[in-house]
Amino acid sequence: MLTTTGAIDPAAAGLGNYVEALVRKHDVEFNVVVTQMNGVDQPSESIHVLHVGKMRMKLCKGKATIAKEYYSSLMQLCGVRGGGNAAAQALFWQAKKEFSVVLAFESERDRNAAIMLARRFALDCNVSFKWFSKF
Repeated sequence: MLTTTGAIDPAAAGLGNYVEALVRKHDVEFNVVVTQMNGVDQPSESIHVLHVGKMRMKLCKGKATIAKEYYSSLMQLCGVRGGGNAAAQALFWQAKKEFSVVLAFESERDRNAAIMLARRFALDCNVSFKWFSKF
């Protein structure tokens, strides 16, 4: 069962076409900044890479892998809403019970594309879990 608390607008600036083009790839990379890890604010503004793949998601900094998780019913992923101008560009990802991050993307379009890709790839893996489009 797949549910959402609000729809992501695929018509926003051609997001639907952008996601359809990205779906053809096996692994899509997004540049992100980790703003929070396990509920603790992260002062670093170093660039990380979020890989959204057909089978799993992975967060890396350089060659080091921070998190790598296959899609599962325990995974949570949602866009963050709240104070500040960058809120629409942020994403909350709980890869497993003991690991969660808030990631800031370069744009709202990239954030929404990452959510839509992960949703699509998870469904292709027959993974049913609860998605939220806002946090």
